[in-house]
This record gives sequence, structure tokens and C-alpha cells, in this order.
Amino acid sequence: MSIHNPSTDTENHLPLVVGVDLGGTQMRTAVLRGATLLSRVSSLTGEQSSPDLVIPRLFQAVEQALEEAKVSLEQIAGIGICAPGPLNYRTGVICAPPNLPEWDQVPMRDIFSERFQVPIFVENDANAAGLGEYMFGAGRGTRHMVYLTISTGIGGGIITDGQILEGTFGTAGELGHMTINWRGERCNCGNIGCLESITSGTAIARHANAAIADGQGDELLAFARAQGQAAPDQSSTTLRVTARTVAEAAEAGIPLACAIIDEAAEALGIGLVNILHIFNPEIVILGGGVAQMGARLLDPAKRLVEERTMRVPREAARIVLAELGPNVGLVGAGALIYHYQNIEK
Repeated sequence: MSIHNPSTDTENHLPLVVGVDLGGTQMRTAVLRGATLLSRVSSLTGEQSSPDLVIPRLFQAVEQALEEAKVSLEQIAGIGICAPGPLNYRTGVICAPPNLPEWDQVPMRDIFSERFQVPIFVENDANAAGLGEYMFGAGRGTRHMVYLTISTGIGGGIITDGQILEGTFGTAGELGHMTINWRGERCNCGNIGCLESITSGTAIARHANAAIADGQGDELLAFARAQGQAAPDQSSTTLRVTARTVAEAAEAGIPLACAIIDEAAEALGIGLVNILHIFNPEIVILGGGVAQMGARLLDPAKRLVEERTMRVPREAARIVLAELGPNVGLVGAGALIYHYQNIEK
């Protein structure tokens, strides 16, 4: 989906901000006014992703984004940084995220404050994305909202009475790690049967490739080869399929792919039932690449919500797709400045 383009009438009064979206694969930086990007700098994080190597590149990206937007540091209200958790939003310290090796106890806020003398805020990437959707996307006008991103992994951002639900250490909202099947497989987090271990893009691809390795996926593999979507496995001479290939094969009616997507959809439905019962939100916003699968994934999940959710929370909530598209992390990072400095949109 393309990035939401809100009316400039609601954004013109907002100050300029810088958003930094640090991920295990890519890092992006932008100058923004609300959800409008004035510049955007993007690069791969790279295999050499230690703080000593990455942080200087982030500094350069901020300065390049300012230069491309033709604004000075003095013209911006602050820098918002979103990064994988766990992290402590109060202190701005990143605490050993699984997909950023060597980033253990990195005082990101203090490091950026030394380089740029402006307010700096650091937040979990899913929380920031949820805040972006709350302020400028599908969550506008609500007070109680849940954002669920279904991508390589599954994360959540919860807004309750207009505030991000953080928890004691900032790790609240790990919705991808709610237990769906207590007798299921072990998740990377150490738990058993997490939603992420069933419905994430990584899980969908893993289940498909395990079936192929067991000799059950000839039709799926033939489909992938015909589409030119079977990628070589770096660890062997075999071919591997992606979650996107599995989704397209399910649309084509290939039984193995249908079964994998059906299982992912059922797990998502159970997760949504849990979310409605626990948080009683006005809206649940589904983002991330896997959610873009559309009806093949979402219709069975919504049917399960209708069947299993208590009437009051079910009737109170809407389940919709996110609006901000691939720049949601940048918009959310920038939104941290407005949120924590109480700047009304």
C-alpha cells in the first residue's frame, strides 16, 4: 500500500522533525513534517553491524537528510529513533535485540545527544509504528488502538487512552509472543507456540521449506520454479521458497500452500480474539508485508474473531489494514517528537 498522504492543512503548523528507523536489514532517515517526508536516506545495515560502525553512518544519514531537505539542525524540533527491542525508552538504551548483534546496553539517546544538540527520543520500532498510525494513519481519531505488524517477525504497539503502553521496562506489547499453541514448536524467544512461530513471514517460509525437505512439496516447489521464485539455500544445493511464494501458491490452489496459509490465518484469528478480549480497543490495525496477503489470510482470521470473541469487545472494534505503508517506521520515529513534547497535530 502507498503511504498515506494526509491533508497539508492538518500538518502545516507542525514543526520539522527527523526520523531514524534502525533495523537489522535496513536503516532509513528522513526529515518530516507530520507524515510528509521532505527527504529520505536509506541504506543496508550490512553484515558488519556493530554500533561502532553503524552509528557514524546514522550520523551521516541524518546530516544528508537535512541537507537534501534544505533545512538546518536548528530548524528541527528533535530526532526520533526507532529500533528493535528490547530497549528502555526512558533512558534510550538499546538492550541486546536479537537481530542487532553486539548492540548490548548501547546508550543511543546519549550518543545522539552529544552529536546533535536537540531533543532525542528512542522507542521500540513496533511502538513507534503504532504511534505513527495512531497520529497520522488508520488510527486517527481513536483513543484505544492496537497495531499488529506481521512481517519477518510479529510485533505490536498498543495505545491506551492516547498513551503508548510501555510496561515496566518498555517491553509491553510483544504480541507476536503470545502463546497460540502451548504444544507447538519452540520460538526464537524461548517460548512455545508463539503467534510469530506460526504466522510470521519467516514461519510461513520455514514450514513450506520443511515440507519440501520431507518430500511433501513437489507441487509447491514446481510452482516456485515456474515463477522464478525459488532461491538457492546458501547452506546447501537445495532451493528454498519464500512466504510470498507460498501466498501466491495458495491463491493458485496448491494444497500444501493452502494448508500453511490456513494455519497462519487461524493462528492470527486466535491472536486477534486474545487482543480484543485483553485490550478492548476501538481499532486493530494490521501492518507489515504478510498482512498485504489480503483476503486469503484475513478473511479466515476475521471469521474466527466473529465466532469466538465476546460480543461487547467484538462490536466495539474494527480490524483494518495500516495506511502508512513502507515509511511507517520513519513516520512513527518522527511522531515521537510530537508525542513526547505534547505537540498537537
